[in-house]
Amino acid sequence: MEWNRFVDKDKAYNGFVKYRKKVIDASEIGKFDEAFIDLGTKALEGDAVAQDCLAYFYSKGLPGFLKQNYDLYMSWEILAGANGNCFALDKFEFFLKFGMDVIFEKELILKQALRRGNVTQKNALYMIANLFCESMADTLKLDAQNLIKAKNEEVKFSQEVNRKYVIAMESSIPIVAEFLVS
Repeated sequence: MEWNRFVDKDKAYNGFVKYRKKVIDASEIGKFDEAFIDLGTKALEGDAVAQDCLAYFYSKGLPGFLKQNYDLYMSWEILAGANGNCFALDKFEFFLKFGMDVIFEKELILKQALRRGNVTQKNALYMIANLFCESMADTLKLDAQNLIKAKNEEVKFSQEVNRKYVIAMESSIPIVAEFLVS
C-alpha cells in the first residue's frame, strides 16, 4: 500500500458532474456508446473521477442503455477511492464506517500514526478511507481492464452479493492498522 495523491473533493465533484452530463446528453441523441466508451477509457487510464462516474452509472443504471449492477458499482467506487478521489471517499464513508470506527477506537494506532506523520488530524479521514479502498482493491483483485470487459447484466444489491465487500473491508482492518503504525 502507498499514499496516493488526492483529487480534491470540489474538483472531483465538478469533474463528476461534467462526465455524467456528457454521458446523459449523449444518450439523449443516440450517442451513449461513444460517450460511455470515452468515460471507460479515462477510467482505464486511472482517472479517479471517471471511475467514480462509472460507479454512479452502475449504481443507478441508465434505462435503455445500461443495467444496474451492484458488483460493478462497488468495484468502481473502491477503485476511485483507492485512487484518491475525495468525493468518492465521502460517498463511500458509510460503507467503510465499521472498519474506520475500529481504527478510530484504537487510540494507540492513531497516536502512533499521528506521531510518525502517517496521518494528520486534517487528513485522517481521507487517508484511512483511502487505505481501506486500496486494501480492498488488492484483496478483491480489482482490475480496471477486467471491469471494463464485464457484461452489461443486472446485479441487484443483496446481502449475498454485498458479503464479499464486507469481508474485504473487515479483512482490511489489520492491514490498515499495520500500515498506519509502520
